Amino acid sequence: MNSQDQISSKEKEVIKHVKKLKSFYQHLITYLLVISGLVIANLILAPGYLWSLWAAFGWGIGLASHAISTFNLFNFFGEDWERKQIDKRMGRK
Repeated sequence: MNSQDQISSKEKEVIKHVKKLKSFYQHLITYLLVISGLVIANLILAPGYLWSLWAAFGWGIGLASHAISTFNLFNFFGEDWERKQIDKRMGRK
């Protein structure tokens, strides 16, 4: 028997979530480092126009989307919704 057989489904879910958290935090750190570098370069090379804000905004949308999926901030169609729809269509209360 290998260790994979001994891992419960709950443990698999937790491991999957921890991997998603790690991925998000790596994304966040990369975002902060790159955007900081772009802001510094922007202020040195062209202080009259803050073009780095466009990069921060665009990438920020992707980062926000990653956060929403990682932390389940808006779970409109999650398990509760599915269960309610099934119960509704089966005539259950």
